[in-house]
Amino acid sequence: MADEKPEEVEVQEPQKKEKKSLGVSLPLVIVAAVGILVIIVLGVILGVVLSNKFIGNEGAADGKGNTAGTAQTSQAAGDGMTVENGYLSKLEDVLLMETGRITTNPKGSPSVFVVVNFSIEFKKMDPDNSNLKTLAKGSTVDMEHPFMKKLMAKLRGVLNNMLASYTQQELLDKRQELPDMVKEALKPIFREYELALGDVAMQEFIIQD
Repeated sequence: MADEKPEEVEVQEPQKKEKKSLGVSLPLVIVAAVGILVIIVLGVILGVVLSNKFIGNEGAADGKGNTAGTAQTSQAAGDGMTVENGYLSKLEDVLLMETGRITTNPKGSPSVFVVVNFSIEFKKMDPDNSNLKTLAKGSTVDMEHPFMKKLMAKLRGVLNNMLASYTQQELLDKRQELPDMVKEALKPIFREYELALGDVAMQEFIIQD
């Protein structure tokens, strides 16, 4: 009996399972990084914008307050006295005087006379100026004070020359402007004597042929 060969059994090896890749693809990583960077940049920009807006609002509010304060100061100065050296006069500090009647001939009219009288408000630029301590009692100016005599001599000279530089018709045309013109002409004189000039009003204006 012939030897029987054992049957060869074919053993199949189990198929190796493919390992699942746990890694993330490079393009996906780049996209995620870019997205995060964009979010950070937007956050910074938004923060800066909001911060500037907040600061700007505060500045605007402060600016309005400063403007209002300046306007009030200017109004106070305009209502009362001209501001000189940062000193604003109180009501009781304001002094009042009159030029008295000033008579002169208009330009080119030797036979015509113009008579004017102006009231003038002023104050001391320095309320503690020792040279001006006896200039007035309350709001009454001592016109016999040596200081006032010197001031009045210059003042009347300037007004005489100013009036004499205009013809009779020019003076009539400028009648409403004369107080402002006188104020501008007298400002340097008052500053020279350490006084601040306030309002000027015309009390008399007469032209006699």
